[in-house]
Amino acid sequence: MATSENLKRLATAFTVRDIMVKTRDLVCATDQSEAVYVSKSNLDFSFIPIRSANGFSAYFCRDSEQVSPIGVQDLVSDGTGILDLVEVLEHREFAFVQGMRQIDGYVHFSDLNSPLVKLTFYMLLEGVERFALESVKPRLTEDYLKAGLSASRFEQVRRSYTRAGDAGQSLANYLNIADTLTLAHRAGTLKVDESMIQAVRRARNGAAHVSENLVSDYGDVKKLAQVKTQCLQVLRSAEGN
Repeated sequence: MATSENLKRLATAFTVRDIMVKTRDLVCATDQSEAVYVSKSNLDFSFIPIRSANGFSAYFCRDSEQVSPIGVQDLVSDGTGILDLVEVLEHREFAFVQGMRQIDGYVHFSDLNSPLVKLTFYMLLEGVERFALESVKPRLTEDYLKAGLSASRFEQVRRSYTRAGDAGQSLANYLNIADTLTLAHRAGTLKVDESMIQAVRRARNGAAHVSENLVSDYGDVKKLAQVKTQCLQVLRSAEGN
């Protein structure tokens, strides 16, 4: 499956290095007392790195008002792929980025809204949508769509097709990713529950639109990680067919 191969190349093309905040651009402090002041002056930042003469050694957490030393668990390699980073941030809100000899940057879960992350997920979701559509393509008659979609959604699709006039090729051209996943699930060609279908739909909207986010709060990271896992499973199964 060509899409899967392209995805693999894309997934390794972009790494943490491409989206991290470089150390020279970090808002940081030199000790705990200064970190408290810096934190209060920068309410958008939950964590303030503390820089010593030997580099970054600790960070201040605004919520706990505690300083913690930077340990192995706080580090991620600068070569970590974008998709792998999602799993890292599923278990922690941020990480310091380890370069060849030192900490070179910082990545926060909000950095998952980077255009490069969006592009990676857009490609991932496009591959899944194509697989789902191809798996039910022989059945995509008007009667099949009417039976497989809710009455209101079918009417939306039908109206869009009618408005297109001579430019409208088929009703299937007006299906969205949630429609195709729903139809594939009902046909038995794809196993995905309704909650995941909606999570995929939200991720697709976040990836496709400049004004929307892949993650709006930390709770969304876990959902995004689940979407990533489910999509990769679908693409692997497509490769086996």
